[in-house]
Amino acid sequence: MGRVTSTQALLPLSSYPVLLEHDARYGDLDPSRRIGRDALVRWFEDARVTVERTRFGAGLTGRMRLLLASVRVDVLAPLRVTGSYRIGVGVTHIGTSSFAYSYGVFADDECVAAGESVSVHASDGRPAPLPASVRAALEELRVDGPATRRPELEPSRRVREAYPFRLDVRTRFGDLDTNRHVNNVSLAGWYLDGLAELHLDVLGYPTGGPLDGLAPSSLSVQYLDEVHYPGIYQLRVGVQELDDTTARYACGLFDGPRCIGLADAVGAHRVLDENGVVGDLGALLEPFRMREV
Repeated sequence: MGRVTSTQALLPLSSYPVLLEHDARYGDLDPSRRIGRDALVRWFEDARVTVERTRFGAGLTGRMRLLLASVRVDVLAPLRVTGSYRIGVGVTHIGTSSFAYSYGVFADDECVAAGESVSVHASDGRPAPLPASVRAALEELRVDGPATRRPELEPSRRVREAYPFRLDVRTRFGDLDTNRHVNNVSLAGWYLDGLAELHLDVLGYPTGGPLDGLAPSSLSVQYLDEVHYPGIYQLRVGVQELDDTTARYACGLFDGPRCIGLADAVGAHRVLDENGVVGDLGALLEPFRMREV
């Protein structure tokens, strides 16, 4: 189903220093009856919190302010609600104020999803050096693998008018986390909503939402600034590339003209409808290509 990117390597189950059991819940399912991409972002958050409370100590974890800078999910095979999964967690990079995790989701010994994230230690609104005890704990979780780095983006990605499709999003109180800004999982869901709204637009708004199979197999999110409540933000979407079967999407989140978040997604545009007929949305997506600005 999915394709691992050049910056992400699949690690075997035995490579991860931490393995956590994780049962799927009915609420994790999307309309295709598979585990949703935003649910996997939540699974990775649960895994991070569990590891950090265990390894850093509950007292230190409560005093530290760790902010998520980026997260990526690659779905490699269908994940269903039946059965249980194991999440492997390891550290691929430790910097002065940031560190990166690698994740693998396993059904038995098969890796069905992979991911990575970067967290930043902050103090007084600025990156701050990691405490020595945290660095030592992270070193114990080291795994071999390429370090996660933010991709270099063209300046146009931060320009609102470069994205042809627009969706206004109002924050909800339930989106907030303990830092009193919109949680990273909620924000990942916003980008998935934006893609779904684009697909609805080209499909003519069918009842029940877009066809199964249009959900992205890969989602990568960069959190550039905090998103607050209350507020109304613009989520923008554009198509970067189209080949015979795959669409690559670019998303931007804007507070007025200011870019506060970015996302990239990859998904199929040739899918089966309810009658098993192949539908090709490639031509319908052409008008939504990114604009030159």
